[in-house]
Amino acid sequence: MNEYWKEECLPEGTVAIAGGGPVGLILARVLATYGVNSVLFERNPSTTTWPKMDLTNARSMELFHRIGLAEDLRRQGVPSDIDQDVLMSTGLGRDHLLAKWDLPSVDKFRQRVQQWNDGTQPHEPWQRISQAIFEKWLKCICDKDPLIDLRYGWKVESVQEDSDRVTTTVVEPGGTKRVFTSQYLVGCDGGSSRVRKSLGISIDGGPIPVRAILVHFKSRDLRRLHKHGRFWHIFFTDPSGGLGGAIIAQDEVDTWTVHLFVPIDSTEDPDLLTSEEVVYRVMGGMYDPYLITIDEILVRSTWRPVIAVTDDWSGPHHRAFLAGDSAHQNIPTGGYGMNMGIADAFDLGWKLAAVINGSGGTSLLESYQIERKPVASRNVAHSGVHFQVHAGLKDILASGNADPRRVDCDTMEAHQLRSQIQQYYQQHDGENKDFGIEMGYRYRSRIVVPDDIDGIEPDWTPSAYTPTTWPGSRPPHLFLSDGSAIFDHFGMDWTLLCFGDSDCGQELLVQEAKNMTIPLRTVHLAHERLAKKLYERSLVLIRPDQHVAWRSDELKDLEAARRVLMTVTGRFDCVDAAV
Repeated sequence: MNEYWKEECLPEGTVAIAGGGPVGLILARVLATYGVNSVLFERNPSTTTWPKMDLTNARSMELFHRIGLAEDLRRQGVPSDIDQDVLMSTGLGRDHLLAKWDLPSVDKFRQRVQQWNDGTQPHEPWQRISQAIFEKWLKCICDKDPLIDLRYGWKVESVQEDSDRVTTTVVEPGGTKRVFTSQYLVGCDGGSSRVRKSLGISIDGGPIPVRAILVHFKSRDLRRLHKHGRFWHIFFTDPSGGLGGAIIAQDEVDTWTVHLFVPIDSTEDPDLLTSEEVVYRVMGGMYDPYLITIDEILVRSTWRPVIAVTDDWSGPHHRAFLAGDSAHQNIPTGGYGMNMGIADAFDLGWKLAAVINGSGGTSLLESYQIERKPVASRNVAHSGVHFQVHAGLKDILASGNADPRRVDCDTMEAHQLRSQIQQYYQQHDGENKDFGIEMGYRYRSRIVVPDDIDGIEPDWTPSAYTPTTWPGSRPPHLFLSDGSAIFDHFGMDWTLLCFGDSDCGQELLVQEAKNMTIPLRTVHLAHERLAKKLYERSLVLIRPDQHVAWRSDELKDLEAARRVLMTVTGRFDCVDAAV
């Protein structure tokens, strides 16, 4: 190996990104939206061939809509007219389903959003798309952006954070070691993050006592695969009645993924199984292997589900940050992993851009961990709740050491047992429906301004989003009287929504924003009765990430306006100096 050192100082304002998966690419794109340059280092020579995530949830789609990519993303994914039903089965060789979750297609979801114009629904439906397709699509977009420098095949070895810069050691494709200095760096380099390890940041949590064999393959044997009907997921029991595995339809054409779950204390060595045998065994469920025609094995791996969140999300000087799997890891049930990473990228992206562009203070960067870590901790734990729903099936099927296969008999007991299981799954159906988890999280930090008259905070539940403009929350989506979505009236930077019939002091905020060179769009909606009711105050200030920064019924003077803007833009030194 030809190894020698080169040093390079990245231009001022350029952000270094370690990791070219979804989170790194999205962060680069968000930064570019605000005119900020980035250099992205990815150790692999190209985007992933692994399936991994397969659902971009509704909140993530709202964020993609915000940067103009939602419709293009949908063109890459599963067609909008296909439902995404989830089935529970004892094996495809059986005649009976155990249970079913009816989850709507994008088209049906859109109809529901149009019909339920009460603030409870997202602006955008979810979208199924495999990570292999997602990354390739997003990389093509970033490749064409002059503000983004993608360097695939460049491996980040170590990072050192100082008070005024970050030093990153990278090995380029030819083996040359290079040292880059930059103002900021973000580690989006996955669960085994070199950035996290270099910073000495510990992680709280670890793997659960299960390992999984993943096989990604192609097959057009739809007659056999669709024995129980078309599906998005099928969860299969094993001979004990517990969760044995799952199959995922990746593209509704010919691409599939199976996961075979094996207890960590099992004496069996699943690595001795061929990839074809893994597929047949998973779909056989509690019974003999279920054979299908496999056209091609694409990828095989072994993985351990992990529940973990890092203690810190940045170095002590807030120059180097963690995002995505480098900061949190969860069980795939619920699809929270990449979707949390998307929200990390948007939150950190606008804050870095504001500091670099001069419209925000450095306290914005301190708020990143304070706001995002509690969300990650709750979501990571909730992914385990969803996993336990499937694991709990064994308690029903094998109660009292009974034979779990009795559920497939043509007896009164079997009919009752299947009815009990269907009821059980309907009572625990939040795996892809818990919009409180996905959309209802509320940020609490020094850059969110509470209102003295707010009173009691609205209740929060994982299962449903409660429409509110409580400071720190995502505001309600609704269609206005002209048919347009209120979110489409938000600016890319700050937005002041005015619902008052007369001057409530909004011009004071507008004037002070000009004085402070803070980009602010003003939207007058006094005539919108439904929006006025749902948004709860005469003045509502929306952040660049579509969260409420402040609300009130009036501003009394220019000094009050200044203090609000100083606070929400993270300029606490200026606020404190004025006291």
